[in-house]
Amino acid sequence: MLKASFIIPHTHPSLPGHFPGHPITPGVVSLDHVAQNLLRLIPDSAIDGFPQVKFLQPLPPGIEVFVSYQLKNETLYQFSCESEDKIILSGQIRLATTET
Repeated sequence: MLKASFIIPHTHPSLPGHFPGHPITPGVVSLDHVAQNLLRLIPDSAIDGFPQVKFLQPLPPGIEVFVSYQLKNETLYQFSCESEDKIILSGQIRLATTET
């Protein structure tokens, strides 16, 4: 199992419009962090997509998110994002296959 974490800062440029007075991290920003962390853990790889994603809780800024990745097959990882003892996001992320 691979593990990583991230924090969306209060100064992230997507937050003022999402939602004024009660900022919530946009899903695409969370997914970008999930993808970038996996790419750091598996150098020389590329993301092919997210076959499945479930957003279970809103993510306010400034909260640490812990991500775990479980290999399902040679290109597919199951991931789960937890914060404050709650699963906030889960799904699958696929790595691109390399052609030889």
